[in-house]
Amino acid sequence: MSVLPYFETFAAVVEKGSFTAAAEVLGVSKSVVSKQISHLERHLGVQLLQRTTRRLHLTQAGEVFSSYTQRIMSEVREAEQSVLPLQSEPQGRLRISAPESLAMSLLPEVLLDFQQRFPLLELEIHITGRFIDLVEEGIDVALRVGELEDSSLVARLLMPCGFHACASPEYLKKHGSPAHPDELSKHNCLIYSQGPQSGGWFFKDKKGKGIHTKVEGNLRSDTGNLLMSAALNGNGIFIAPTYMVASALKEGRLETILDDYAPTTTGLYAVYPYSKLVSTKVRAFVDYLVEAWGD
Repeated sequence: MSVLPYFETFAAVVEKGSFTAAAEVLGVSKSVVSKQISHLERHLGVQLLQRTTRRLHLTQAGEVFSSYTQRIMSEVREAEQSVLPLQSEPQGRLRISAPESLAMSLLPEVLLDFQQRFPLLELEIHITGRFIDLVEEGIDVALRVGELEDSSLVARLLMPCGFHACASPEYLKKHGSPAHPDELSKHNCLIYSQGPQSGGWFFKDKKGKGIHTKVEGNLRSDTGNLLMSAALNGNGIFIAPTYMVASALKEGRLETILDDYAPTTTGLYAVYPYSKLVSTKVRAFVDYLVEAWGD
């Protein structure tokens, strides 16, 4: 049987939180909604919803299935809009994942201008340093630093980006500047706990050989802005992407160290699931970031 209409019913139930509200949106009776959900559960062989007298709850299977149906229905709506000239402007909800370091630096300004350019779009921003599963968590596009490993995703370069070990001039004057990564063991290191380098920092020598250095310090956090504030206040050394520390370096509030051992420059990428037809809202957002940050 064709289950696509049942996907729409299930998505409406999840969004509205009840069979009655979903029925009103879909223009059908409550009994039709209930029957379609039951047919869908039998077809899939799993229970998607737990029904109580007060409200509905998604089962674990329902949560996973919901993330897919949201994307499917979003693409269906995008397909409809793509052939309607009067609805060619990007619209609807755009779910974006971004690291906290970007959200505290470059992102706010460009989001404001982007929304002014595309007023029919509703932005939903998820701030995390984790490399999340975009499809499972219903994310349209993620902003990430580093090379792409998942071949099912598309990555578009937004800007070159390196990582820099930094400290304030006051800290370096008091404690000295390390000449080699191994000397970091004598320093207070401010550690980002969500990154791949939480257990140690990685550098490269002039020949390209990797150097792994174990670091310790009195502050560990999943909030990059907190670490940067501590570094600016002379509390220690931390590693951050170029876009996060560029202004502080230019103003002399931070100084880079171990420049001869800095990792190879990578990039800031927009990452989104592969599709033959990229949605207009994703394309508009990524094109805008390339235009804003490409230089």
